Amino acid sequence: MSRRADESDELTSLLQALPAPEPSAELLAGARRRYLEAIEARDRRAVFTGLAAAVVGLVVIATLLTTTVEPAALIAWLAEAAADLARWAAGVGVVIDLVPPSIWTSVLLGSTVSVLSLVLIARARSLTLLK
Repeated sequence: MSRRADESDELTSLLQALPAPEPSAELLAGARRRYLEAIEARDRRAVFTGLAAAVVGLVVIATLLTTTVEPAALIAWLAEAAADLARWAAGVGVVIDLVPPSIWTSVLLGSTVSVLSLVLIARARSLTLLK
């Protein structure tokens, strides 16, 4: 095992001893551009693969649901969920309309101050732990 490491070190030193001109700026720019394009293509493929897996998963779930649950019961459940959501949204609208804007402003400011104070406390604790 140590022999391979010695051969690798020897090869590295021989390669470094070879005289070679500096690569041109155009070559470096082109290599960087191709590298960034390859990274984008890899990320794009990963996104499309994830999207395809999600679609396949949804199709499998939908297939299992339709085979195990009556379609009429599924539609009734979806309708009930939509009605609950509409009732909840209407209730939120009523609360927003009934409470004056000055109260909403004070609640927002109070919430913001409390969150910022928690962030500052957490940051101070992390700084003391690092010391």
